[in-house]
Order: sequence, then C-alpha cells, then structure tokens
Amino acid sequence: MDIKQMKDFVSQELKTLKQEHRLLSLHIGACESIMKKKTKQDFQELLKSEHALLEGFEIRESTSCIEEHVNRQISPLESLRLMCLLSLTENGLISKDYRSLKTQYLQSYGYDHILTFANLKQIGLLTEQQPGETLTAVESTMGKLVTDKAVGKLTDAFSSLARKSHFRALSKRLNLIPRTEEEYDLKVPRDMAYVFSGAYVPLSCKIIEQVLERDGWAGMEEVSRLLNNNEFITVGKFLNCSGP
Repeated sequence: MDIKQMKDFVSQELKTLKQEHRLLSLHIGACESIMKKKTKQDFQELLKSEHALLEGFEIRESTSCIEEHVNRQISPLESLRLMCLLSLTENGLISKDYRSLKTQYLQSYGYDHILTFANLKQIGLLTEQQPGETLTAVESTMGKLVTDKAVGKLTDAFSSLARKSHFRALSKRLNLIPRTEEEYDLKVPRDMAYVFSGAYVPLSCKIIEQVLERDGWAGMEEVSRLLNNNEFITVGKFLNCSGP
C-alpha cells in the first residue's frame, strides 16, 4: 500500500469503519436491553394478559393478574395500560372491578393519581360501566334468593350481557386478531400484524387500510357506527373546474 492509498483509507474507509463500529455498539446495546426485559417473568405474564384481553378469554383471570401487578408495584404505567386495555375491550369495567382496581392502585402508587383516573375517564380510556334500571331490578330480585357471594357472580354475568363490547365486534369484522398457525417472517411480513408477532393488527392501521382500499367509507358504515361516528371525519374531494 503506497502513501496515497493510505491517505485514502484514513480519510474514507477508516471513517466509515468507525461509524459502523459505533452503530454496531448501539445495536448490541439495544438488543441487550430488549432481551433483558423480554426474558423477565413479569414480561411474559404481561404479554399473556394482553393477548387474553384482546381475544376476550379468561377476563376474570386477567383482572386478577392486573390486581397482582398493582399490589406488587411492578410498574405504575404498565398497570394503567392493562386497566385501560381491559376497559377498552370490555366497554368499561363493571362497577365492582373499577372501584376495586382504583382503590388498590391508589393505595399502591399514591392518592395523587386520583386526577389520573379522572383524566382517563374523561377521555374514555378507563371507564366504569353504568348498568341499566332493568339490570338493577333483576340483580335486586336475585339478591333476595341467593347469598351475597353468588350475587357477585351473577352481577358480573348480567353486566357482561348488558353491554356487548364494541371492540369484539370491530375485531371480528376487521380481523384484528389473525387466525394463523404459521410463524411470521419479520424480514418478509405478510401483513401489519408482524409488529406484534402476528398476535394483533392495530385498529387505526386497519381502518386506514380499509379506507384506502375502498377509496372512502363506502361499506364501512357498521365500523363507523361501532366507533360512535365521531372518531373520524370525512373530507370531501374538490375538483378543479376552472378548465384546462
């Protein structure tokens, strides 16, 4: 290697190698941080609870898992995320669960979070179901016939029947939870679910995909209704009529 080649190497290739070395160090550090979190037992339990809530399975067990998460003070943010996910997928928490989870959370993380619950309720992320008058009358009648413990179970059942989750209907209609046993190839993803390892397709992304494919909201009336008709607005298309 002559002097000119050495100069070229130092000024060009060596600079590139240093940059690649720095990027490699960042990549390795990120991988170590992700693996450290991923291999924790709490992470696996959290992931299992999230999947169960999305699919509507083992709701009572998931609620107990959230309570344990709160009481062990694992993470105030993760606990709130689970509670909001439960609320969104079930059209709100039944009164007994809402009050219990709220009380346990405030006792674990401080009563200054009363404002947090008020804000989450105001924007609709963490709400309490309001049973109708007929439901209350039925529960009152049942209360005269069976024990308090049995009434609690019946209340849960009636509350679940009284309010059908809009999320379940949206999930089924838009196929938010892909039913496939094949593993996802992250290098060549088949659809948007690869972001969550094939477990879930984000609702907002699926709606945008459907609107773009249909070139509008035609055929999406049911979806719009389930979203209360106020989450999106339609902007009309204007044509240039001034001539060529």
